[in-house]
Amino acid sequence: NTIIPSLSINKKNIKIVTKKKLTENFETFKNIESAITSLDKSYVFFNSTPPKEHFPTSKLILNSGFNLIVEKPICVSNLQYSILKKIANKKGLFLFENMMYFFSKQFSLLNKEIKFLEKLKKIEIIFSIPNFNPNSFRNSHDVENSLLYDVGCYTMSLISFLQINLTKMKINFKKKNRILSDLKISALSKKITINIQISFYKKYKNFIKLKYLDGSTFTFNHFFYGKKIKKENIIKKKNGMIKKIYINEKNIFKNIFKLSKKNLFKMSNDKEKITKNYLKSLDIIKKKLNNCSY
Repeated sequence: NTIIPSLSINKKNIKIVTKKKLTENFETFKNIESAITSLDKSYVFFNSTPPKEHFPTSKLILNSGFNLIVEKPICVSNLQYSILKKIANKKGLFLFENMMYFFSKQFSLLNKEIKFLEKLKKIEIIFSIPNFNPNSFRNSHDVENSLLYDVGCYTMSLISFLQINLTKMKINFKKKNRILSDLKISALSKKITINIQISFYKKYKNFIKLKYLDGSTFTFNHFFYGKKIKKENIIKKKNGMIKKIYINEKNIFKNIFKLSKKNLFKMSNDKEKITKNYLKSLDIIKKKLNNCSY
C-alpha cells in the first residue's frame, strides 16, 4: 500500500515475493530463493519482512549478489548489522536502510534549527498509533517484532543523528494483551532533557517539540511520516506569539527510489555510524525490558 505506489517504474519491472493473492497483476514468487534464482543482478531487492526477519532475509539476498534496500530497522543488533555490512562491502553492493524521514523537507528544517543545541532545554518526541491489522507482525509478544523496533527505531535514529548519548535512560512501559503498548524513555544529555513516548492503541500523534532555555518552542508535526502531506510546524515565541510554517511534503519514498545506485551506496555508508549508535540504544532498552519480564 505504500512502497509499490511509490515506485515510478513500469509494473513489468516489479516482482513481488509473497504467498498472498494480489488484486493487481504482478509477477510473484512464493519465496526468496525462487526470486533469487530467477532474476538477474540488475534488480534491487526491497526487504519489507518483519524486523526480526530482516537479518536472515537480507543476508541471503546480499550473499546472492543483489543490491538491497531494507525497511527500518535495518536489523535488530549491531552484530547482525556488522555481518551484513561486511558482505555488502565484500561484494561491492549497497545496503540501504529505508529511514525515509531523513529525506524530507521537514528534516532539513529541523536540521537547521537543531544546530543551536546549546540553546535547547528539552527535546520531546511523541509517536503514537491508534490501531493496526491484528494479523500484522506488530501484534507480537516478541520484543524484536514489537513497538520498540517498529516505531522506536525512528526516535532512536534521530537521537543518534543528533549525537546525543542515551546510555543512561529511565524506562517505563505498559503492555496490553501481553503486547508492548506504551514505552516512555527519559534521559539527560548535554544538559538537555530528552523525553520520548511511543505507543500503540492511542490517538495518532507524531511530533517533535524543541523547548529552548528562553521559554520558546518549535514543534514539527507529522515528522515521521513519508507520504504526501501538508505538514504544520509551529514556533511559539517567549512572548506568546505564534508563527506557523507549512511544508508541502511530497511522497518521500519516491525521493528515495529516484536515487541512483551510486547515491544509495554513498548514503548507506554515510549513515553507518548513526545506525550503529541507534541499534546500540535499542539493545539497551531491549535488555531492560527483558530484565523486567517483558
